[in-house]
Amino acid sequence: MKVTNVEVYIVKLRPTGTVQKDGKRFITPDYFVADSNRRSCVYSVNAETVFVKVSTDEGIVGWGEILAPTNPEVVATILRHHLAPMALGENPMRNQYLWDKMLDTLRERGYTGGYLVDAMAGLDIAFWDIKGKALDQPVYALLGGPYREKLRCYCSSVPGADVKERLENVARLKEEGFDAVKIHTFGKGKKLDLELLEAIRAKYDATEMDLMFDAHGKCTHTEAYTLGRALSEMDAMFFEAPLTFEDREGHRKLAEAIDTAVAVGEPLRTIYTFKEWIASGAAEVVQPDMGRNGITEMMRIAHLAEAFHVPFAPHLSAHQAVGHAASIHVSAAISNFLIYEYQPNALKRSADYSNASFRLERGEIVVPNAPGLGVDIDEQAMRKAVTEYFEVKA
Repeated sequence: MKVTNVEVYIVKLRPTGTVQKDGKRFITPDYFVADSNRRSCVYSVNAETVFVKVSTDEGIVGWGEILAPTNPEVVATILRHHLAPMALGENPMRNQYLWDKMLDTLRERGYTGGYLVDAMAGLDIAFWDIKGKALDQPVYALLGGPYREKLRCYCSSVPGADVKERLENVARLKEEGFDAVKIHTFGKGKKLDLELLEAIRAKYDATEMDLMFDAHGKCTHTEAYTLGRALSEMDAMFFEAPLTFEDREGHRKLAEAIDTAVAVGEPLRTIYTFKEWIASGAAEVVQPDMGRNGITEMMRIAHLAEAFHVPFAPHLSAHQAVGHAASIHVSAAISNFLIYEYQPNALKRSADYSNASFRLERGEIVVPNAPGLGVDIDEQAMRKAVTEYFEVKA
């Protein structure tokens, strides 16, 4: 079997309602940073992603997805001029070989992270989808078989401008069947965050609701220790990205000082960077992101973490069905799985053109049994949201 062509779709789903502009500084018509939010990363008003379709000479097609919430044109350019031409003529069944071959072309230039590896992830996911379809097996079966048929989820989309609104939404999620939620920082210092966390714990004790907190790297050291100790008292499951993302030593010291596990992984790409964080004790829960790591590397990260007795909780944010499905297959196939991040918004908005065989039932995802990833894409329906398309072929 050989790759004959690679097609790339940049998808941007426009907002369904009026864009709230208060507290935002727009740097382009679509991209903004939060004025009131310290160390704000850039956001888009759109739901943006990149789909990669890989076709073979045997007529089997695979789909991949790259996590590209902003600047999807960058990974598309990398695919067009570098990685997609490399894939032509290769056997997509040789997943590990192709991952290493792609990474080898980047190492000497120092491009072993960021957009370059993101682009690799999209191809890698598509290769695994092809492999599963060719062998008539779900991807998790090819990864060693399932440890579990359902994945416990936490909901990490808890909207609300203030404590009252977010508390109301936690109550709604509890009614929908979720018994775990992740709270994202307001980005305005520890006082408001503590008020919300304490209000949730006052309403739901640790036997009723597992609690996680994501600081998005915005805490000072003092704030991180205050919040970390409070989270320990609340019996929280983990404290995600408490400090600046480059501060590995700070995360290590914090992990030693508090009972709640420190979780890290969103900005990391390969086993080589994860190794440094895990071996030093700076990451007590690993959170690799499928749209930035791919299936091949995510499995290696999971096994690396297993060797250090560190649990695995995949990071997901703006993923649509392909990225979710790939994460689900890996989560089913590893021993050290902890909990699955579920954000419904992008999935709901992309339902018109993506049909996924996995489903959510009362806070748990049922692992699919369809060959490959178990996702079908309606290209005609999707084209309404496609802002750029190209094909690379021999």
